[in-house]
Formats: sequence, structure tokens, C-alpha cells
Amino acid sequence: MAHQIEGNYAFFSNSKPAWHGLGTVLKGTPSAQEAWKLAYPWEVFKLPVDARLEDGDQVHHTECSEHSAIVRSDGKVLSVMGKGYEVIQPHSVFSAFEPMIDAGLVELEAGGSLCEGKKLWVLGKIKDSDQTVLPNDVVKAYILFATSFDGSIKLSAGMTGVRVVCANTLAQANREGIDFKVKHTATAKMKFDSYVDQLEKMLHAFRQSVESYKHLANRKVSRTAQEEYITKLIEPDLLVPAKVDNVSTKAKNKVYQVIDLLDSQRGISEVPAMRGTAWQAYNAVSEYITHDMGRNQDSRVNGQYFGDGARLNNEALSLALTM
Repeated sequence: MAHQIEGNYAFFSNSKPAWHGLGTVLKGTPSAQEAWKLAYPWEVFKLPVDARLEDGDQVHHTECSEHSAIVRSDGKVLSVMGKGYEVIQPHSVFSAFEPMIDAGLVELEAGGSLCEGKKLWVLGKIKDSDQTVLPNDVVKAYILFATSFDGSIKLSAGMTGVRVVCANTLAQANREGIDFKVKHTATAKMKFDSYVDQLEKMLHAFRQSVESYKHLANRKVSRTAQEEYITKLIEPDLLVPAKVDNVSTKAKNKVYQVIDLLDSQRGISEVPAMRGTAWQAYNAVSEYITHDMGRNQDSRVNGQYFGDGARLNNEALSLALTM
């Protein structure tokens, strides 16, 4: 099974091993510099790209001025990008947390290198952000910073939440439009620094998201409504009689798999008040995203932050609020 976490570069401060045993488990929370050295201890450079042309016995070299090689300080070539691409240094991503750490607002939770070093992410927990949705059902606020060195994702930052009863990471973009994504251009670092200053607004937006969660938890719905909600998210053609016969068995089984999670999702036995609510349906989809979607555990981590998992989770919350 292929792993998207690179080598042994990942760190966790919650005393739990990383996926597949990779990474360094810490007893305490690291400083920004300590985290950088554990998770992505390199610099990244733009270097000229040369074309090598052979003409008989002669070899000609010419510089490709429109492109640059993106190379790590250990010599690893990460990508070839256009001349407008600007590198955001790994240490800059981690050091963005320093003012928050010094102010006692955030402690670093996890981070690492994904996709053979082409992506970098770091997660910080906002202190004193725990919010109770239902008895025994608590969500916490995290800030995610991420970047890539191959253009696969923009320089990104945003809020995520974790349900304590099942320890799932929910890649929940807040609904206030504060989530930050910007291309790797000359102004990216300045915009990123400005975004970091919005921590207070981000925390406020998270608490507004919790109000949405509480609304879902108090919204009683039928089993039929829950199953229709899941079907509409995963394979909406199953709700269209004229299209049902064209839906593959694989797609149908995916819907049935998520429906089964209504009753088997992690932690539901500890939160009986969740049953029969829109919150139960939403969390069935969230568990599918964080535990079952994708090829393996590592691709799920990548997807829930940067890919289809994040998109589906946003759609799931928006649709659940209409139930």
C-alpha cells in the first residue's frame, strides 16, 4: 500500500502514533521551529531549467527561461513550474503560528510532508475552543496551514473541527468566507500574513459553525429523510427513476455503505441524543470522508483537507442545514 506521508516526517502532540506508525510522537507541544524541523526540515529553491539538445556529435544546452525547477535543499526535485510561481518556504508556514503560540492562543497539534514532499501541512489547536453540541459530543477548533511545491494546491489556511467522541478530523471550511486560498505569486506571503491576523474572526466563525451543528443536533428527521440526504450527496441519480438503471453497482454500494454508518458510526453509542437527527446523518457522511473515502488512510488525509473530501464535507453541511 502506497503512503502519501513522506518517509518519517510527521509529528503529533497528542501522544498518538501517526498513520501506519510513521512520524514522531511527542509528549508535549512543540515550538514552531521544533515542528518545522520534525515535519519539513528543508528549504525550497527555484533553479533554472536547461534543455539538452543533441545534434550528431554536438550537445547544445539552452536555458528554458519560462520555467524553473523547484528543488529542495536535500536535492530532491519537486516539480517544474512557470516563471510566475513563487515558493513559500516551509519555515514561513510554521513561523506564522509563532505569534499565536506566544500569545497562548494556539498549540501545534500535527503536521507533515505529503505526496513525496510536494505538499506541506501543519495543524494548530485553538486553546479553550471546545464547544458542546450534545452531551458527550464536543467539537474543537483547529487552524490548518498548507502549501504545495507543484501547484497542486494553493497556499491555504482555514478552520477544521474534530469530534472528540470519534476523533475524526472534519475538514469544515467555515461559512463566513474567511477561508484563505491564494496562488503562489509574489504577493502570496503578504496576503498570508494578513490572513493570519484574522484569528479572532476565525474563532468567531467557528463558534457560528457550532451553532449550525447545534441546529442539526436539534433537528429531528425521519430515517427516510436521512437516507435520501445521503443518497443525494453520494449518488443523486439513485433518486431519479429514469436514471436508476444506469447507476453502477459500485456506486450503489457506496451509498449503502454510508447509510450503514447512520447506526455504526464511531461514538454514536455515547451520544444517544444524536439518533434521529440531521446531525446523525451529517456525521455519517463525515465518518465516510475521514475513514473510508479514498484509496488508503493517507490519501484520505490528503483528500479531506485539499480534495474531494473537503468539497463533499462542505456540501454535506450545507445540505444538512436544509433538512
